[in-house]
Amino acid sequence: MKKIIYTLIAFVGAIGFISGQDVSEHEMSMSLGKQITFSIDIDGADEDMTEDVWKKYVKDYGKSKRNKKAREYYVVGAKVPMIAGSDILDLYVKFEERVGYTTANLWIDNGGSFVNSNEYPREAKGAEEFLFEFYLAVKKKAISEEMKKEEKVLNKMDKSLRKLEKKNTGYHEDIEKAKEKIEKAEKNIEQNLKDQEDQRIIIEQQKKIIEEIIERLNNLGKG
Repeated sequence: MKKIIYTLIAFVGAIGFISGQDVSEHEMSMSLGKQITFSIDIDGADEDMTEDVWKKYVKDYGKSKRNKKAREYYVVGAKVPMIAGSDILDLYVKFEERVGYTTANLWIDNGGSFVNSNEYPREAKGAEEFLFEFYLAVKKKAISEEMKKEEKVLNKMDKSLRKLEKKNTGYHEDIEKAKEKIEKAEKNIEQNLKDQEDQRIIIEQQKKIIEEIIERLNNLGKG
């Protein structure tokens, strides 16, 4: 089963690194106004799962905090080499759960303005890679959770099968016991028929004895 999980994860990873075309760039409101954001839809993941993966994913780049009012996570002074080399950035991310998927929205403040493909093409490309790697991390988690869920279903099915197999064994045992009872009953029937015949012989003999006594009674006083 683990082999299946690793195969699926490798497959998702292989597809993911082909291109970053699933990452979109557009303006969107956030805690600092309307800014350029990089967004990606993550199917099969809810908001809670996506947030949990984000907290672990971003640890390598800085400390993530939550702005409850804006429903955003932010990292001040983050170091993300794939985006800005050794320069520091402020990251802002917001998750929006929809039916069957969650959208991750990432804003990147490089100190002068927010990263966008027009003004900062290299940084924008790095941002897409950064967000796509996060996407893959969430997908791996989602697939792993899905596999655990399906394994539980499989385990229940296995238990049901074992119960059926146990019942089947019991039925065969019942049949064997029934066969023994039938065999014993057949022998009893055979013996019973012999006993009946013997009893009939004894009864006939007893009848003869009674007939002889009656005859003797009838012969009293004669002669």
